[in-house]
Amino acid sequence: MTEQEQQSVKDFYLFLDCDDTLYRDDWKVAVALTKKINDYTTNVLKLPDGKAYELYKKYGTCLRGLQVEGLGVGQPDFDTEAMLFQIHDQLPISEAIPPNPDLKSMLKRIDLERVSPCVFTASIQEHATRCMQALGIYDSFIVKNQFPIIDVRSVNFYTKHDVEALEFAQKIVKCPVDCSSRCILVDDSQTNIRVAKQAGWQTVLVGHKTRDGKSQLDFEYADHVIDKVTELEEILPHLFVMSNKGSDDDEDEEEKKEEEEEPNN
Repeated sequence: MTEQEQQSVKDFYLFLDCDDTLYRDDWKVAVALTKKINDYTTNVLKLPDGKAYELYKKYGTCLRGLQVEGLGVGQPDFDTEAMLFQIHDQLPISEAIPPNPDLKSMLKRIDLERVSPCVFTASIQEHATRCMQALGIYDSFIVKNQFPIIDVRSVNFYTKHDVEALEFAQKIVKCPVDCSSRCILVDDSQTNIRVAKQAGWQTVLVGHKTRDGKSQLDFEYADHVIDKVTELEEILPHLFVMSNKGSDDDEDEEEKKEEEEEPNN
């Protein structure tokens, strides 16, 4: 590594999962998405009912399972992009995910001198964008800072069940291979957390309970377990600058003014 490359390396690389991490909605969006995937695989690919969820649990996404097991792949009716569009279209995002001003404020306080944040989702960029727009953080967090959204396409359709996905993610944020200990995964999936921990990443598990109601508080691969993502500032204060409520309010007013001044198309 050159001296210039060493100087550009951040102290920490923060990978934030999207669904059921940036927001918690009692799995309303997840349930709707699970149904749409099941409908697609049964109606289009003619797979047995429930096979899609079985593949998701085993591989991290149904699509990855289809690819690995060769189910539907190569059939005239199988089109990866068509499937991704159809299953993510018209989900109840605006109904299930309200704006989260506390999350917006917390993200503004990330110390960007030392921390390189991104969103790391097993979904597609379009879906993550819609979720963050509903939360009210897309423009102020992603657009303003040009942070990446690492989606399933970005990692060649691997999932966070696969160490290859983590390797792709590190390359995207320009984190050197030998600096994996600087990477922090914030995610709601135990399997994702386990794979990341075994790869040398730091881990934060989101959600005190799993989707089926089991406690996650003692999960051995999690460095920390929090109930919601806004608790991140409490357990990892070194990732944030000192809170300045007045500055946050001033920035919000400035953003509101800029939005009002934008011409209508």
